[in-house]
Amino acid sequence: MSANVSLARELTVGATTEPIVAWRAWALTGHRDGTELLLRPVAGRSRPWRPMEPAEAACKHARLHGAPNVDCSCGLHGTHDVEILRRTRCPAVLGRVAFWGRVIEHELGYRAQFGYPQRLALVCQFCFWLWGPHGTRPAVVGWLQRDELIPFCWPHLEQAQRYGMEPRRLLPADEIDLRLRETYAVDLLAF
Repeated sequence: MSANVSLARELTVGATTEPIVAWRAWALTGHRDGTELLLRPVAGRSRPWRPMEPAEAACKHARLHGAPNVDCSCGLHGTHDVEILRRTRCPAVLGRVAFWGRVIEHELGYRAQFGYPQRLALVCQFCFWLWGPHGTRPAVVGWLQRDELIPFCWPHLEQAQRYGMEPRRLLPADEIDLRLRETYAVDLLAF
């Protein structure tokens, strides 16, 4: 049993209380023209977060219990501290997310039954890894195979191209950022 699970305490958020707000990072997918944008969990092949629908957690291991469960790592994950997300694999979007339903709090954040983004912003993953949320804003979004979209600042795009990571198409980051926020009907994350 992990330290996070053993130190967990359950919080139930009822319909009359405010949702719990946490930090989260997502990968981004979409068509080569920047349409059909979807937020995707950065870990594994989890289901995308659909626009205008609450995300609902499900246990990928056995589905023998409701998610989240104290004795499992299932649930929609979020963190107290944005700095923890700097270790995230391939973040494209940083945001604040509202969690509700069954919520388990642990030392690094939360695991929840339901969630929906409140504020979003594209991030250059390389700047984010190096400098956190106050790094350089992306200038372009590269479209790669399998509809993967990766935001880049100009210096990191040039560096990625030198190492053979050549996006098949470049889209303006401001346009994709706005389209993403309109798709999910959320505000810009200011940092």
